[in-house]
Amino acid sequence: GAEPSAEADLQEVFIKFIRGQVAVLPWSLVPMNEETKLISEPLLSLNSRGFWTINSQPSVNGVVSTDPAVGWGPENGYVYQKAYIEFFCSPDKSETLRARLEDRARFPSLTYQATNLRGDVTHSNCSSVTAVTWGVFPGREIPQPTVVDPKSFDAWKDEAFALWMDEWGKLYADDSSSRALIQRVCDTYLLVNIVDNDFV
Repeated sequence: GAEPSAEADLQEVFIKFIRGQVAVLPWSLVPMNEETKLISEPLLSLNSRGFWTINSQPSVNGVVSTDPAVGWGPENGYVYQKAYIEFFCSPDKSETLRARLEDRARFPSLTYQATNLRGDVTHSNCSSVTAVTWGVFPGREIPQPTVVDPKSFDAWKDEAFALWMDEWGKLYADDSSSRALIQRVCDTYLLVNIVDNDFV
């Protein structure tokens, strides 16, 4: 496609990924799966408002493990998920969002983590490991294949931000305005994840 010249051009790539018009992103090396398609409309809304999503899942409450969209594990089981989303956003959007997320009276079930590339701007109300996916299967302990963990998030942010330049920025000449734009986003945007702990 055309070389991006503004943040709106980058945003359009994220939107096209949700619509299936872009096959992969640096953070998603396969096309959008059936599970994510279940929440494609809310994802389109978020991305069009400047929250560029790179990972997400819908809430699931006791769906059979053979379900074609959200099922996993052995047969005759049931799977559960908390709604989860991870995205990049500008510092001003992050501050507005943080003010809302800190309102525990309005959003008591939401936990979040946010950080920038350098790790010198961080916000979180998540202090422990939280399972976001688990399953119940006959004769087995309850597996928790997906968790949100502050330590893992801190380690992952290095890779997540590096992908801006290692995978996207390198497509353009070192002295190009497109590469400078991607570098500026990498240097200033925040990586955020949000978990809705009310999966019922």
